[in-house]
Amino acid sequence: MKNVKRMLVVALCGMMMSASVEAGTPTKEMRECKNNDCGTFQVGMYRVQNTLNMKLILYKEAGEVVTVRLRNQKGEVLHEEVLGKKMQKYARPFNFSDSQDGRYTLEISNGEEIVRKDIKLSTKDIVETPARTLVAVN
Repeated sequence: MKNVKRMLVVALCGMMMSASVEAGTPTKEMRECKNNDCGTFQVGMYRVQNTLNMKLILYKEAGEVVTVRLRNQKGEVLHEEVLGKKMQKYARPFNFSDSQDGRYTLEISNGEEIVRKDIKLSTKDIVETPARTLVAVN
């Protein structure tokens, strides 16, 4: 019985120490890339016409691991995908038709460099304005 109690105390102390070490570990600051071009990967993104779809296109060097994350305005991760070392070309549509209005952020990172794309989704009803006519008089 003493051995069981002693093992539980040791395990509890070990868990508490590992949690404090993890909490004290500083996060590494990533460099923001300019013009969607990092040293090892390039990013392109466009909206598919007349839809609520965004298309992400990524080219990267072989041997690099790149992570793609979609976050909502609260910072919660909605989608995460890790692109392996062998993959060099990647394209993916993001469908926002079932998403709520708000701000979303697409983060593409290799652990050292990051590209952030802000997406503002606003699907308010379109108000039709009266037609305008142009009359030319001679």
